[in-house]
Amino acid sequence: LHSTNNFPEFTGRVCPAPCEAACTLNINDVPVTIKTIECAIVDNGWKQGWIQPQPPPHRSGRRVAIVGSGPAGLACAQQLARAGHEVSLFEKQDRLGGLLRYGIPDFKLSKTLIDRRLAQMRAEGVEFHVNTHIGLDIPAKKLLDEFDALVLAGGSEQPRDLQVPGRELEGIYFAMDFLRANNKWLQEVPGAEAQWISAEGKDVIVIGGGDTGSACIGTSTRHGAKSV
Repeated sequence: LHSTNNFPEFTGRVCPAPCEAACTLNINDVPVTIKTIECAIVDNGWKQGWIQPQPPPHRSGRRVAIVGSGPAGLACAQQLARAGHEVSLFEKQDRLGGLLRYGIPDFKLSKTLIDRRLAQMRAEGVEFHVNTHIGLDIPAKKLLDEFDALVLAGGSEQPRDLQVPGRELEGIYFAMDFLRANNKWLQEVPGAEAQWISAEGKDVIVIGGGDTGSACIGTSTRHGAKSV
């Protein structure tokens, strides 16, 4: 698993598994449950103690800065650190993980799984910097001057809006605003309660039927929505 995927315990839980729909057995039988198998293997690997930090045998003397601590930034940081480079990762939020931390609900991905990987990466030499917004807190030029290479692994945070009649009415939220507020509230981030958006007792409509939409459905149901 690790030869092609740094975090199989993440994808084994949150991946939509298009590989299963494409499995040739699906033509006349049930497909191989690749996602479930992946999750079972890696969970057993952690349980057995097989997954350990892999610090590099030698150092290259090169310094790399990575902006963004989502799955792309974390995977990049781990690979570069294991190659012997000195890696510093910068995250504008107060905690690491990007979409994994604040976008995906706990019922899909426990945040203890992220923390476990972060501990492994720290032992491999990765340095993490939170509450650091590149371009605001630190000029981008400073990173270019101080590091040999710079990786931009920021997420796509611009939501797709719908310019339709009634869009300006109250009670309409972007999915990530709703999910991020809920995750911060659950993780007891200071000030999160004031930003929390509750679906309790409300009739909820979700537009969009992908992973994000299903996360909104599950979150609204757990809030105690009247209907979804």
